[in-house]
Amino acid sequence: MREVLAIYWKEISDAMRDRRTLLMVLASSLLLVPVLLFVFSTVMSQVESQAVDRSVMAVNIKDAPSLENYILRQGYEIKTAPADYEEKSRSKELIKPVLLVPENFEQDLQSAKRVELEIAYDTSNRQAEMGLGPLRQLLNGYARERSSLELMMRGVSPDLLQSISVKERHISRPDERRVTITAALPMVLIMAIVMGGMFAAIDSTAGERERGSLEPLMMNPVSGFQLAIGKTAAVATVSVLIVILTVSSFFPAQLLIANEALRAEFQFGIKDALAFMIVLIPLAAALSSLQVALSLTCKSFKEANVRNQLLSLAVSFMPMFFIVNPGKEPAWLGWVPVMAQTQMMNQVLKGELVALNAIGLALLVCSVIVAGSLLFVSRKMREVVME
Repeated sequence: MREVLAIYWKEISDAMRDRRTLLMVLASSLLLVPVLLFVFSTVMSQVESQAVDRSVMAVNIKDAPSLENYILRQGYEIKTAPADYEEKSRSKELIKPVLLVPENFEQDLQSAKRVELEIAYDTSNRQAEMGLGPLRQLLNGYARERSSLELMMRGVSPDLLQSISVKERHISRPDERRVTITAALPMVLIMAIVMGGMFAAIDSTAGERERGSLEPLMMNPVSGFQLAIGKTAAVATVSVLIVILTVSSFFPAQLLIANEALRAEFQFGIKDALAFMIVLIPLAAALSSLQVALSLTCKSFKEANVRNQLLSLAVSFMPMFFIVNPGKEPAWLGWVPVMAQTQMMNQVLKGELVALNAIGLALLVCSVIVAGSLLFVSRKMREVVME
């Protein structure tokens, strides 16, 4: 046990002195979540600002007095679009779509001719595109009102054409939280764990092989299993530290949320933080052991970096299953690391209780990964000396 602790403290000291590891720990754990929540909330605020903005930019609105009257009755203000609205939209100076009214609009309507309204906006202007939905709803409302009035003038009740009404009935629990863009946070947390422990794993294995310091370490009276435990535990400590710091950063990050609706929705408390740590700490240990095992098969830092980047890429793609398949999750997900943790974190964010058997199954799978990786590393350590 004394030998394992000596190896552990040696690896921890080296990891904390390594600037790359220290930078990844601080950047991925303390800054990532606050920055992302701030960006998410800013985007939501921009969308909502377009939805509540009660103004319409229009060209030639005087040729459509009935449309103008309808827009004003809905509480909107009509603004004349600048003559160079196309250029201003491309340059992002104009952040609203522009309604284009054709000439003789009213006369064509009176003559029962089909008329066409256009909405002009630059597709690369995201803010202008956000205002497209409210303007479409406004114009659809005008079209429905116009059609109803024409039917009534001909003695036909509009209700005859609308014999079916549809309304929504929400069956979600009253205490269930809504999840919007914060559903991306579990994937961000997992990536922080993978990237944060990567350099520590590479430096303690492939880095030492490249520097020639691993072979002298093997000359000490320690077994390969003791070396495997000491090195893996050191890397796992770095990853667990990232988990603790990242989850803790959720609390000050809530103060940076710039959107009132998101701030009210994203209520992250002590119980949620503890649930996240219970879910993530075993995964951090499992991923760390995999990184150590993978890095030990490489003879250079560069080679190990490439292989670990491939591992990070594979891990980052796994949570996307929930995006492409948003229905009921299959039962086998509980056996798949990363995906099981993502599922449980999503449940925590929704305010749901995570089943104890799901936590136990995830812990079992992570333990098997750690045990298998330790056995591989302990055997590989002896082979490294013989190479």
